[in-house]
Amino acid sequence: MKLRHYIILLSILVIPGFLPAPGLPPGGNSFLLLEKMRNEINKNDKAQFHLKYNRFKKTLAKYESNNNWKEYNRFGFIGKYQFGKSALDATGYGYITLQSFKLNPASFSEQEQEKAMDILLKINESVMLKSINKYVGLIMLDSIRITRLGILAAAHLAGPANVKEFLDSFGEKNLKDRMGTHISDYLNLFSR
Repeated sequence: MKLRHYIILLSILVIPGFLPAPGLPPGGNSFLLLEKMRNEINKNDKAQFHLKYNRFKKTLAKYESNNNWKEYNRFGFIGKYQFGKSALDATGYGYITLQSFKLNPASFSEQEQEKAMDILLKINESVMLKSINKYVGLIMLDSIRITRLGILAAAHLAGPANVKEFLDSFGEKNLKDRMGTHISDYLNLFSR
């Protein structure tokens, strides 16, 4: 190769490294660009959450109880969304017990269950906000796109602390509930 070819090859490989990448903000700070992109991803995800909220709740109820507001199971989970004791306590319905619900499902009507679910989703969203902002848009376990809906569904399934552990471990701590459903199952199911 001639010296001229070496100079051309060298200029093609080296000079672009000294130039700012297209689309970078003034000053060429790639961290600002990444932050801007993360903010845009989170903004779009939040908008999708609000658009799909009612359909999300219907789908969640379908998987939890087949949309049966009178449903209960042997583990003490009750209603359309299969509320456990901690969820009932958190939403102000801690006075409802499995026994009282079995005797009289109207003691926790479908309308009250909808209110309780709205409250629980707001609580879980607040508790999970840092994780939502950090992980939404990422892909975990090679195929699961992390979304706000998926995080909130998984938090309902396994609790926010367990979902945080899953996300922080990039899927290595993938707990399952008593029925055998993994956190990753709900993250994947509700990622669409």
